[in-house]
Amino acid sequence: MYIHNCPECGKQYSTQEKVNRVKCPYCGAETNVSYSDQDQPNFQEQWRQFGNQASNALDSVFTNGPSGKSRGIAGLLALLMGALGLHYFYLNKPTAGIVFLLATLLTCGILGVVTEIVSIIQGVLFFTSTQQEFEQKWVYTTSNFPLF
Repeated sequence: MYIHNCPECGKQYSTQEKVNRVKCPYCGAETNVSYSDQDQPNFQEQWRQFGNQASNALDSVFTNGPSGKSRGIAGLLALLMGALGLHYFYLNKPTAGIVFLLATLLTCGILGVVTEIVSIIQGVLFFTSTQQEFEQKWVYTTSNFPLF
């Protein structure tokens, strides 16, 4: 995961891979990107920088972290629409989202009960974890299908 700052609107966004040119999803500005010798950004360093910008804002469960993902939004999606896997799509884990969606739709909801129970547990975990734990375990993980 590579974090970029848009020079036009100032918002942070991320890419999964190294790219030469990025397009800001917020304002559409395109920027050339250069990378340091470091292969992947240091997670702790990103959090230190983010903490300096928004140390008091992290108290709210609906505050976006450095990845731009809110554990409150993810938790609500997991609790309310978990059987459809919408929380996985929100977390940029489409493989897991498709598995949950197909399990629910193709079995006429029979496996939807199982996926909903798993999603309820995940939703509670989203709300009870810190923003840093949430980002590390669910957003920045290399796993395509993080469960617990």
